[in-house]
Amino acid sequence: MKASEKNFGFMREENCIEVPFFQRAYAWDKEQLEQLFKDLKESYKDNKKDHFLGSVIFKQLATNAGEDSKRSLIDGQQRLTTFSLLVKVLYERLDDEDKSDYTEYLFQKPTKNKKPRIEHSKVDREVFAAVLRGDEGINHLYQNEKIFQCYQYFKEQIESEKLDFRDFLNFILESKLWVAINLEANEDEQKIFDSINTAGLRLTATDIIKNAIFAKALKIGADYEKLYKECWEAIFEVKENREFWEIEVEIGRIKRVQSEIFLHAFAVVGQFFNPEKNSLEDLSFLYKEHIKNFDNDELESFLKSIREYAEIYKNFPFFKGEALRFDEDMKRLFHIISVINVNTAMPLILFLSHSVKEQTLLNECLQVIENYIITRYVCGYDTNSYNKKFAAIVRSIDLNNPLEDLKEKLNDIPSRSELEKALEHLYLNNRAPKLILFWIELYRRYLSKDKQDLVELNYDYTLEHLIPQTWQTHWKDIVGDDEKAKNYIYQIGNMTLLKGSLNSTIKNCAWKIKLEGDGSRKNCIKKCADLLITRELLDKNEWNLQSVEERSARLIEEFFKIWKIE
Repeated sequence: MKASEKNFGFMREENCIEVPFFQRAYAWDKEQLEQLFKDLKESYKDNKKDHFLGSVIFKQLATNAGEDSKRSLIDGQQRLTTFSLLVKVLYERLDDEDKSDYTEYLFQKPTKNKKPRIEHSKVDREVFAAVLRGDEGINHLYQNEKIFQCYQYFKEQIESEKLDFRDFLNFILESKLWVAINLEANEDEQKIFDSINTAGLRLTATDIIKNAIFAKALKIGADYEKLYKECWEAIFEVKENREFWEIEVEIGRIKRVQSEIFLHAFAVVGQFFNPEKNSLEDLSFLYKEHIKNFDNDELESFLKSIREYAEIYKNFPFFKGEALRFDEDMKRLFHIISVINVNTAMPLILFLSHSVKEQTLLNECLQVIENYIITRYVCGYDTNSYNKKFAAIVRSIDLNNPLEDLKEKLNDIPSRSELEKALEHLYLNNRAPKLILFWIELYRRYLSKDKQDLVELNYDYTLEHLIPQTWQTHWKDIVGDDEKAKNYIYQIGNMTLLKGSLNSTIKNCAWKIKLEGDGSRKNCIKKCADLLITRELLDKNEWNLQSVEERSARLIEEFFKIWKIE
């Protein structure tokens, strides 16, 4: 391995710099572009002081006799791509007779063919080449691509800047802004790649796992391009799927992209990730260890299995803010998972969805999981052990009788009396009562013979306490004291959902004003009563402790009709 301080002339040392096909797509946003451009301008204006852009790591690729040299870009493609696009924008502003001095920074020899010196990965190859060539119609074809957006950003900035463009171009090309690290053909780039990740660059576990899998395919002589195209690109990297896999999901205090959540679930299903011993930080290492001794057939089978499970996972009805209805069981389960943030259930759901072929039986199994999650959540049970619990079920469930075995393994649910008590003391947070009331509303609409009401609703209502939390001024005669307030205000029967929140001067008023308003334009319950659970309050002349108890009893019964406790 050789490292040296370089200017951008290193681009001309090799005729082609190849981004491996298994590397991730270009991903820089405006924030990173602004910072890079700002740093370069300040360096240029500050007596042309050099600014360090970081290291780029190349590996020499074996070439046949007579072929031009070629290097693989192991790390630095985001910065190198961005910098090249800035050079392209400045290059465009030169007179035609001056461009020949700079063409080789962008294009391979012979430069008249306009073949980019950086041969991008498959995801970005077409748009990068089109932008560098200046093809017609790129504004229309590639407006949503980040590479084109980067080009447009620099174009707009350069047009608005008062710079000597040729002098600025010479400065960024000739300054030693880079450290180029060159590996020989026999050196292990995987170790370098991992050490870079350990040093803190923001690479996802998906990036490292993909790199490890196809580096392994290359090493054992597998048809890695075919495997990549059929088993990885087709599911993870085609344009219509990429957005889904890049969605960020909260897991506790950290965020992971959807592809990482899937690869974790798949590893649990494959039983090479054990939550008793492993954490998410171990994920890429466990994949590398798992495939370390694979031969061609084993690696191909492994990739086909990833694709098979990924297809199932991708088609799960993850909650994205759309309208919901009661009779869509899977959507209800995934909405509950989203609200409660229990992604640790995903390995078990994925495993059952793959293994239980009969749809009715699968639905019944998923209902057991839903009952388990929601009832324990209402009672405030700790969810930290779920990853171990669900993974253990994946390893041991009897697929000949999955429903009964699942009920047996998930039998540590609250009793009916414990749930009733919990539903009368929902003061821990507002998520539980809002979630429960929303699904009770959809349940009522599902059962209703009057189909004038929509059977589907968006989850965008505001939770309201009928006897207000600030009760001392207008409700003292009804509530009495702090102990009663705690016992009644946080019962499910004292809560409803409104289409719009109430102003504090209204929400804390006596019942009649809170219900009907004070003649102002401020919201009151009647103005926001879109739901059946709220409309039933409109004919109430008063609201007191007995009203709360009676309504709680009705809502609790409906809770048990939705989430059956056996």
